[in-house]
Amino acid sequence: MKTIIPDPQLDDELQELYILSNHWISDIHFEEVEIGFLKKMINDYLMPGLKNGQLNQMADINKTLTRQDENIADLKTKIAGLLKFIGGLINESNAEIRIELVEKFAVLEAEMRTLFKSVKQVKKLLFSFTEAVRKTECNVFTDQITQSLYL
Repeated sequence: MKTIIPDPQLDDELQELYILSNHWISDIHFEEVEIGFLKKMINDYLMPGLKNGQLNQMADINKTLTRQDENIADLKTKIAGLLKFIGGLINESNAEIRIELVEKFAVLEAEMRTLFKSVKQVKKLLFSFTEAVRKTECNVFTDQITQSLYL
């Protein structure tokens, strides 16, 4: 479909798509930094004090974070391609605009939501796990104190 009559509203909508897509880059960067923080916390602070079963659970969480990192790299590439495509449409006054643009945008938007939801779930799981380990350690410590009082 070629634009026969100039449509300023269409230009505005393309620019809005471009701005939204460009904003995803900062959203992804935030998630990337957050995943890095969680990995550092796991590796530097949690892993050294864990026991066998706990180590396996934490390794699974770490693997999930690594997969999310890989998803981020893939999303960055897809978003860069979308931005290049939209930028070309904005700069060409007689560019052909197809439904694929909206479909690409919608697919990427869904992938972004899935990534954000997944990172949020891992954070909840990690904090729940950490809380359970802390409670277990507190109970063990309390039991040790109680036992030493009766010796």
